[in-house]
Amino acid sequence: MKIVHIILVIAACWAVSCQRSHTPHYRPSPSDSLYTAELAAHIYADDPERALVVLDSAYLVGNTSEFRRDYLRATIYGRQQINPQRGEALDICEELLQHDSTRTDSRSTAMRRLDVLNLMTAIYRDRKDYENYLKYASEIVSLNRAWGNETEVLRAEAEIGLALTNLGHQEEGLQKLDEVRAALSRGAPSIDRLDAWIVVTKRKMNTLGDLGRYDEVARLAQEIIDRIDAYQAHPENYAEDSRRLPPIKEDRDRWCDFYRSQAHGFLGYAYAMSGKETEARKEVAIFEASDHGRTYSGRRMISRVWVPLREWNKLMAIDDEVATRMGADTLNIDYATILYDRSLAAKARGRYLESREWLDRYARLKDKLAEQMQESQAQEYAALYHQSEQEQALAEAEAEATKKDQFILFTVILLVMVTAAVFYYDDQHRRIEEKNKALVRMINELSEKAKHAAVPAAAPKPRVEDEEMFLLIDKTIREERLYANSQLQRQDILDRFNLRRQTLNDLLNEYTLDRTFPGYVNSIRMEEAVKILQDDPSQTFAAIAEAVGLNPANFRIQFKQYFGMTPAEYREESLKDQA
Repeated sequence: MKIVHIILVIAACWAVSCQRSHTPHYRPSPSDSLYTAELAAHIYADDPERALVVLDSAYLVGNTSEFRRDYLRATIYGRQQINPQRGEALDICEELLQHDSTRTDSRSTAMRRLDVLNLMTAIYRDRKDYENYLKYASEIVSLNRAWGNETEVLRAEAEIGLALTNLGHQEEGLQKLDEVRAALSRGAPSIDRLDAWIVVTKRKMNTLGDLGRYDEVARLAQEIIDRIDAYQAHPENYAEDSRRLPPIKEDRDRWCDFYRSQAHGFLGYAYAMSGKETEARKEVAIFEASDHGRTYSGRRMISRVWVPLREWNKLMAIDDEVATRMGADTLNIDYATILYDRSLAAKARGRYLESREWLDRYARLKDKLAEQMQESQAQEYAALYHQSEQEQALAEAEAEATKKDQFILFTVILLVMVTAAVFYYDDQHRRIEEKNKALVRMINELSEKAKHAAVPAAAPKPRVEDEEMFLLIDKTIREERLYANSQLQRQDILDRFNLRRQTLNDLLNEYTLDRTFPGYVNSIRMEEAVKILQDDPSQTFAAIAEAVGLNPANFRIQFKQYFGMTPAEYREESLKDQA
């Protein structure tokens, strides 16, 4: 046994010494002679497999507790950059929430429970499961409020604001984010509150970016830079109250550089999406020159600006790196994004046949991922069902061997559970039907409004000549069915009406809710698709897709994103209403 321990220690020393050459910011400590949980936490983003080995070894030699081992394992599964195993991570977190060390009323156990809950909200945010995201963020608010952690309460309330925006309550969510930012700005300057304010501001910028409000994104990004500059000019004015940030100056400088570089990245994105190419390239150059900009995660963050800047080689380079890291495991959303990027790049280079092939592969992979999700859910339900059967058989055997009344009690409990399950699934089915009916009514109302008004009712009073030009463009696209051309580009409209790019952008910002040319054309396509579905329910979805300038797979995706339900669900609910 001693020989085994000696071999393990020697292997640990070798692994740690090798790892240091790849982790320049990791500081040596006396415990470096053994595997440590801290080392696993430090390297998991770049090398999750190695981190798991280090973590298990740290537990075997007594360098970490069982709870911390499981928590870090969930972190590695759920937050690794390539193909995260979020389902496995959440399963571990659910078990940890039932652990004795997270269920008592002491402050230390509350902190452990908060660590688990914070990890779960991050994973649910990555999965875009905003209902569970909201649920666990609300518990974080309650726990932190009970222990008087004011700044942590505000951080969690910001997560609630972000969840609300993604659940369709954009104004309420943005108002919540603004309230949190205002609260964090009040009072004496503090490192912890500054860090929280920056994180909340990034949440808001991401939301505004999704809404196409790029000018506001740029303003907030510049505000982050200004606040970091103010802190570095007078750090003595800020209270040292953060448990998240180490007090060492070089680490604090890296913290400032990291957030400043991210702010420049947001500026580059906002300018690029607004058509301000010169300003965008300037900000992106600053980002790329930063330490964070040279990291893998930094390059992935900035890759979204390469499309509007037409930097196809750079986009392909980061996509190739992602593909190399994932290896043969290409059945995932990251690889689907790569296929779509390659389609855009090929199209921009005039290779239309190649572009179509990439796009077809993208559509097939998206369909496969949807099928995989359904299959995995079915397998999960089957496993739970078989587990329940085994437990029932065991209980019956024990009851037969001991007391008859135990068997009767188990049967009663099982019947209650089955009855509750029946009521639950019936209620869920009813809720889904009500939701679909509401969506159909909303879609029909939007379609009816679109017949009578091309300009949104809430638009500000326009100049007559601008309104006339927009109405002429809108009428031409609709009456001449330009939207039916899948290759319709912004340049086609600019050439036809002899417009400058900025003029068209201003018209779209002024008179449309979508604000971008592709979004505007897709909104017309969706309106026309609804008309066809209403007027001729017998039409195939493939025919409808072709009529509005989309392929069937993309038509289904666009319809679901625009209306919240698929074309098939809309037709089914419409036919129910007619019956």
